[in-house]
Amino acid sequence: MAPEGKVREAFLGMKRQDAIELVESEVRSGADPLSLLNECREAMEEVGKRFETGEFFLSELIYSAEVFKAVNAIVQPFLTSDQVAEDSQVGVVFGTARGDIHDLGKNLVVTMMRAQGFTVYDLGVDVAPERFIRELKEAAAAILAISALITPALVSMGETISLLAEEGLRKDTFVLIGGGVTTEFARRKVGADAQTLDPAEAIRLCRQYVQGRPGHNRCC
Repeated sequence: MAPEGKVREAFLGMKRQDAIELVESEVRSGADPLSLLNECREAMEEVGKRFETGEFFLSELIYSAEVFKAVNAIVQPFLTSDQVAEDSQVGVVFGTARGDIHDLGKNLVVTMMRAQGFTVYDLGVDVAPERFIRELKEAAAAILAISALITPALVSMGETISLLAEEGLRKDTFVLIGGGVTTEFARRKVGADAQTLDPAEAIRLCRQYVQGRPGHNRCC
């Protein structure tokens, strides 16, 4: 593995090229790719903590997510099938609600979730309720995350959650909503389990749900 703390130092220092070169050098010299990936995830987690305390700002959060995407692309081809299976965590179906084409916030949270070991199925923008449900069934995902930045998309959010109940999936699915127009009132109105505008809190809420599931023996 890279010299102790060097990858973490590169992440926290927002040194994209240093992080990429360190990871690429180590993985090509035979270092355990899963351990390298976990080291990058720990660094990302620290970035999230510093964002929550106000030490880092949204720009650092976005930049670190881009760094993680770059090093993840380097590491993934070196993972064995067993390591990929070990690395897989609870599934999350994520998309921007129908009628809304904004995706900056969604993309940031998707990257952070993947950095923390969640398996995320990113459906993109303007996603119809039926597509959310279809993907949840196909992926057997336990978490549904829906983003919205404009008020009309809240109607689609409510329709999605109603359809979830009609399909008998509601009690087994944790529904998280976020985006500029979402509030605690909106959460109650559409019937979601949780709402946040904070990417780091989104990770924490999903972790709390995972930890509370029957038979859970491993944290993301």
